[in-house]
Amino acid sequence: MARTADKLISDIRKEVSSGILKPGDQLEVTALAERFGVSRTPIREAIRTLVESGVLETRPRKGSFVRVLSAKQLLDLFQVAAELEGMACRLAALSLTKENVEAIERGLAKCTKAAEVQNNAEYAMANLDFHTAIHNASGNDWLIEQLRQLQINLNSYRTMPYEIRGRLNKSTDEHKIICDAILSGDGEHACNLMRDHMMLQGKRLPSIIATLEQQKNN
Repeated sequence: MARTADKLISDIRKEVSSGILKPGDQLEVTALAERFGVSRTPIREAIRTLVESGVLETRPRKGSFVRVLSAKQLLDLFQVAAELEGMACRLAALSLTKENVEAIERGLAKCTKAAEVQNNAEYAMANLDFHTAIHNASGNDWLIEQLRQLQINLNSYRTMPYEIRGRLNKSTDEHKIICDAILSGDGEHACNLMRDHMMLQGKRLPSIIATLEQQKNN
């Protein structure tokens, strides 16, 4: 039972971090049990663990939902992520291996391809690959783990600006100059570029969330 619940926890986390499950989406025990082909007991156990870790939240008489952050919580989260992502860029620029370079370039190529066809879902996954490649290239296990934890709550919101016309192309352009700075060994410049990239996105989100809330309530 524990192994089943652990796998469910991992699977649900991935769906939240990849944007398949979005903030505010409800998790129905019966539907999840049918989809994953398990009984309701490990589903309930997984949901309870994810609520305790802050990935999900419960609402009285309504059940469990993907956690929705307030505008302040979201900006606070992006501020922390921006600093840590910038640090990853600085460290990566100082200790690149051939494998690191190839992984970062693959992530960038995926972003470019997805932006060319304006595929938001593909871009979301490519964006994760690009950022994760930079995290891994930092070589700092503590930093990598902290960023992995942040991504669980952050990634669902990172995809929202993709709906803005031209954002995929703009994001890809930002990725390109970050990549160039890292590969040239200019860690401080790469750090500053990444911080700006993250905070520009973060500052847009409160207005986007407000618009979505207004649409939902109309």
